[in-house]
Amino acid sequence: MGGYVTLDASFAEAFFIPEAAFSGSEYTVTETTGEQVSPDTVTELKTRVVVEHKLEDEGTYRISTGSREGGVFLFYEVDGESKRAMNPTEPLPEGAEVKMHFQSITRADTYVTHKKPSNTAVKVEETGLQILPLTHPNSIFAGEEAQVKLIFDGEAHQNTLEAYPANGEHEAESTKFESNDNGVVNFTLPAGKYLLKVRHRAPAPEGANVPTYSHTTTLSILVFADN
Repeated sequence: MGGYVTLDASFAEAFFIPEAAFSGSEYTVTETTGEQVSPDTVTELKTRVVVEHKLEDEGTYRISTGSREGGVFLFYEVDGESKRAMNPTEPLPEGAEVKMHFQSITRADTYVTHKKPSNTAVKVEETGLQILPLTHPNSIFAGEEAQVKLIFDGEAHQNTLEAYPANGEHEAESTKFESNDNGVVNFTLPAGKYLLKVRHRAPAPEGANVPTYSHTTTLSILVFADN
């Protein structure tokens, strides 16, 4: 209404049913010109962060949570038992062997088109795990093959893309698509709203408090019924 778009950002087990606010992140809007700005309004609630922005110009906008540093996880084994350290900063029991020690890095993106699609804002950053649409993200139709490219730190990234339908169960309802060696994923989906997700663990940068970052990135899309 009045040229405004309103979005919810939340952690969830079933999409798109918000459970916990995606707080502690820096939200951005990439305008139709390619300029990156802050949203007009960002309001944090218990179950979601509400982002509102006025779409002044015709064309496609990219709205992003940016990369959010999340919880630190430390799993270890002692006396043949696998355990998780509830406070990773505390000393481990004698004889404990660390199995996994990582911090979650999460981002969520979507694209919104006002009146007619454009391509300038359809891009990604040079750092972290990213999903770059090769098919325009607001021009995906049921029964037609679409493409995205997976990128990690600016390079093509081979991985699995999972597609979760709106209001579907977290694991049982996902459809998986494999990328090729160049990180390109071809996929076809029925009409509906979807969350595309990729995960990747990689060494943390020098100076980080953990040895590994666990990256998760998502892209929300709408698949139209017909062209």
